[in-house]
Amino acid sequence: TAIVKARVKMSRNQESPIIIAPTVDDVMACQFSNWYQTFRTLPKDGFQRKAVTIKSVVIPLSQLFLDYLKTDGVTLPIEATNVSALDAVGDENSEWSGTENDDLDVEEFSFPTLTAEIHAGIESLGGEVLPKLNWSSPKDAVWMNGGKLKCQNPADVYVLLKSSDFIMHDLLHAFDNCIGEESNISYELVLRQWCNLYPSMEFRCFVWDEELIAISQRNHTQQFPHLVTEKMRIRSEIIDFYAEFIHKNSIGMKNYSFDVYIDRKERPWLVDFNVWGTQTDALLFTWEDLARMTEEQAELQDSLNTLANQKPEIRVVETENEVRHDPLASYRAPIDTINLASMTTSDASKFEEFMKMCSKPSQEGV
Repeated sequence: TAIVKARVKMSRNQESPIIIAPTVDDVMACQFSNWYQTFRTLPKDGFQRKAVTIKSVVIPLSQLFLDYLKTDGVTLPIEATNVSALDAVGDENSEWSGTENDDLDVEEFSFPTLTAEIHAGIESLGGEVLPKLNWSSPKDAVWMNGGKLKCQNPADVYVLLKSSDFIMHDLLHAFDNCIGEESNISYELVLRQWCNLYPSMEFRCFVWDEELIAISQRNHTQQFPHLVTEKMRIRSEIIDFYAEFIHKNSIGMKNYSFDVYIDRKERPWLVDFNVWGTQTDALLFTWEDLARMTEEQAELQDSLNTLANQKPEIRVVETENEVRHDPLASYRAPIDTINLASMTTSDASKFEEFMKMCSKPSQEGV
């Protein structure tokens, strides 16, 4: 398009390519309820599969519950305090307590209707679900839930939502660094049927001007040797999946990314949509890499055969040296624990002195 050509022309005169920021409309297009039904209930005519995404339940959220999510602390609603993670460690009292001090006045919360809807949703999806809001899942808070996103009851869902910075980002910063005026958001809780997915078979795909230009291994913190030999087959499967299902059922964007999972029958499944821009992790690419690819695409757009042979590029971790840092590593424990673990010898000595001072009886008897 003329707009795309103009953007690319501007970037060629600079040392680094321009990375186009997403629009507010792009962000809204990627929210779960905007695309779920399209890919869950495909038309009978023209498609070989009835659905290409995981069965899910969407529950509208009230402003009262959104206000609760924004409050400090992790106090659970009074009707949902039995946390599965506490059962798993053999805690005799698996009931969650939001505070260790009984003398504190802790505000109580109650959402009986929502709790009943979550319970019904979990039951309808087989008893185990993965929760998320419009865009994000609380994967940064899995340390609060036995290291998993899997939830078996409403209390598990509440613990993850209340403990997650990613969920707060959806609530407070959904349109950060976007072009256009902010739009009103109808927030929803999404319960996705729990599936034991092999981490090696998840991939992120990048689309520019409705062309699939790049594919990256999703879990780039590990090396999976089989991907080195299978990557071209996987590439072909994703190309076919994009052409048959994603491209034919556009969600209103020309530039975006989407995540897929390939099952043991070599069938791709749509997991999520993400905006084109630095808000989305480029994984084994950089956003500069992807922006340069868009320039190359514009230069080769009159040579369709050449372009078809080169794109999309697929990248997997082929050696241990290519393993990337896990961006979730800093979320695996409370920040105080991380700070203690990273103390220098000098810091540790000061901390030890401080603790000794705190353990001494007060001379004033206070």
